[in-house]
Amino acid sequence: MFSLAEAQRFMAAEGIDGWLMHDYRGSNLFFWQVLGVSRTPTRRAMLVVPRSGAPVLLIHTVDQFFFHDVAIEKRIYRGWEEMRALLRQLLVGAKRLATEYSDEGAVPNAAFVDAGTIELLRSWGHVIVTSADLFQVSAAAWDDHAIASHKDACLLVSGIKDAAFDQVRSAVRAGRTISEYALQRFILSEFERLGLETEGQPVVQANAHSGIVSYEPKAEGSAAIGAGDWLLIDFWARHPGEPNVYADIAWGGFAGSVVPQKLQDVFDLVRRARDAALDAIRLAFERGETLMGYEVDDIARGIIAAAGHRDAFHHRTGHSMGPGKRLHALGVNLDNLETHDTRRILPRTGFSIEPGVYLPEFGVRLEINVFVHPTDGPTVTTPIQDQIVDLS
Repeated sequence: MFSLAEAQRFMAAEGIDGWLMHDYRGSNLFFWQVLGVSRTPTRRAMLVVPRSGAPVLLIHTVDQFFFHDVAIEKRIYRGWEEMRALLRQLLVGAKRLATEYSDEGAVPNAAFVDAGTIELLRSWGHVIVTSADLFQVSAAAWDDHAIASHKDACLLVSGIKDAAFDQVRSAVRAGRTISEYALQRFILSEFERLGLETEGQPVVQANAHSGIVSYEPKAEGSAAIGAGDWLLIDFWARHPGEPNVYADIAWGGFAGSVVPQKLQDVFDLVRRARDAALDAIRLAFERGETLMGYEVDDIARGIIAAAGHRDAFHHRTGHSMGPGKRLHALGVNLDNLETHDTRRILPRTGFSIEPGVYLPEFGVRLEINVFVHPTDGPTVTTPIQDQIVDLS
């Protein structure tokens, strides 16, 4: 939930005079997460959060119903000239103004305000800064409920992981196979049995399919998993409801007594990259330093590149996790590939660490979840895989 106190504390520390969240037809995800509702009004709406004092909503008279249950002072406008006049009044004294803007578009999921509005604000004399870290500390941070819900989901998801591997192990020992699709359906049935919700479909990939980042099994054409096969599974679930946080893991197993050397080497490489990223975050916390998302990505990516697999690592090292609508939340990502993420890794935020190497014959990805406890530092909340699971 949004914390006005944390927002204003951060603004004071960072020399930010005000925060303007500008939405048009549901376009600004920060705006709606701060309000704690999800709506699609038809006209422009703005939330002004001053460094001190109460926030104010500026909304169109036609759209008042969309905000009837939002307990924030409201100013109503009819025409664009009146809207601008009211907004200028609300922003008086806010020389340094935070909004959903990212310099050069570097971080798209922190940039929801259109260029024309930015130009207008600058023409009024405001210095525009990004609200990305301001949002993290005030609306993406995990409260005690979020932490508890996540930890419980981690226990349940870990149990489903073990049960899924048991499905494969039983088939192999009986001289049978199980299809990727059947295993995916089993995982989904466990979600239903345990009352969990998910987004999308569990990832179940055997052998060469695990080398395709975007592959997911279908009823027709999914591969059989049996003796001598490598299996990668990646899935996520949470207790239903936006205040709760997903558990998200990726693990791999081999259905044979002797793991092929190339597979073992790649597994060990990905494990080293994962652990190096985690160690860097922990060391920075111990030193009282703050890393940015791109810096952690560079560490993991550098280890994989040094081993000759730079072009086989196709995605960022980790994604934001937290309360809200989506598995991939709106805080810092560990990313210097897809974006140059300059957001800071801050206390009470969470994220995944999941480097991977994808080759024509197989792929390996190992995923853990991390919560940055304000006093204990970066804490791994999911089980950590250090050895290939034996499925024989």
